[in-house]
Amino acid sequence: IYKQGEQADAAEEHRAAADHFLRIAQIAPTSDIRPVAEYDASAALIRLEDWAGAAAVLEAFRQTHPTHELHKQATKQMAFVYREQGDDARAAEEYERVAVEADDVELRREALLLAGGLHESSEGLDRALAVYRRYLSEFPEPLEVAVETRFKIADIHRRSLDEKSYHAQLRKIVKIDQKAGSARTPRIRYLAAQSALVPSEIVYARFREAKLVQPFEKSLQKKQARMDAALKGFEALVDYEVADVTAAATYYMAEIYFDFSQSLMESERPTGLDSAQLLEYEDVLEEEAFPFEERAIDVHKKNLELLSVGIYSAWIEKSLEKLAILMPGRYAKFEASTGLIASIDRYAYRAPNPRAAAPEEPEPDDSPASGEAAPEPEPDAESESAQQAPVLRRVAVR
Repeated sequence: IYKQGEQADAAEEHRAAADHFLRIAQIAPTSDIRPVAEYDASAALIRLEDWAGAAAVLEAFRQTHPTHELHKQATKQMAFVYREQGDDARAAEEYERVAVEADDVELRREALLLAGGLHESSEGLDRALAVYRRYLSEFPEPLEVAVETRFKIADIHRRSLDEKSYHAQLRKIVKIDQKAGSARTPRIRYLAAQSALVPSEIVYARFREAKLVQPFEKSLQKKQARMDAALKGFEALVDYEVADVTAAATYYMAEIYFDFSQSLMESERPTGLDSAQLLEYEDVLEEEAFPFEERAIDVHKKNLELLSVGIYSAWIEKSLEKLAILMPGRYAKFEASTGLIASIDRYAYRAPNPRAAAPEEPEPDDSPASGEAAPEPEPDAESESAQQAPVLRRVAVR
């Protein structure tokens, strides 16, 4: 009977072969060849892509012959069959069994990664997390795969809304990259850059939350301190030399300047001003805000330089959209296009250099806003506007 099965299998009559192999269990249940025949029957069904039939035969094989030498091979086949069948959850369980049963280190490593990925795709996040942690404990090397796995762990925490664990994993990735030395690869650098972007975005959000209210000088100091912290974080991201993260950092730095400009214009006005004093105050405010808007435009333009070498990302699109608003005459017509901007003919990207030292007391004609500065208040003026204008004069583009 077994020979008949072999002949049918050789003739690619796989259904007939499986039937012959399975008949042995009925006719000669105690024969030594039965376990091999049943395993061969599952192989014939796999060739037919009869996943349900193959799974049933393999499961019966494992239950009937738990100590047979083909038991481990049957587990591998079960994992493969369930994966092909689209049953990711059961496939993941089988790959976990493969990892437990494997004597080969490489097979165990690969099986754990497959199990984690399949648990993820089947929304078994807790199981995926456990498998990935097990992988890291057993296989800290190669470093690139370990960092990739830790990045997956971070993402699971994010999807599970565990912000504390999410950020803890991102910090670990950044530290691993810093200490990687010769083991650092472009992929590790990329994952570290993406990890470092997230806390920088949080600092940016805190900067935007700060409003300029009365007393103006106090709120201005708070806003500027958060501005400095946000700029410092994004400047550091440029050093990773990862195109997408560089574009993100550049976009955010530009938005920091734009937000500061808008915050000045929308700041709470002092009370007790007559119409002339309020007009003077508004003129000074506009004069001080304008350089920040100009810097925002310049930094957004920096993002477009990446287009000249064929690099494109959503962050560049965001900068283009913002330029279309701030300079519609020049950029609005390019807003819907991802092609190269005609005026950009070379790649010369570098950090936007946003932290030039600001003079303590800039003269009115030092303002990059152009033109004449609003007149200073009279020295003997006791109004609140006379106290506020010098505060504004100390605001300079950083």
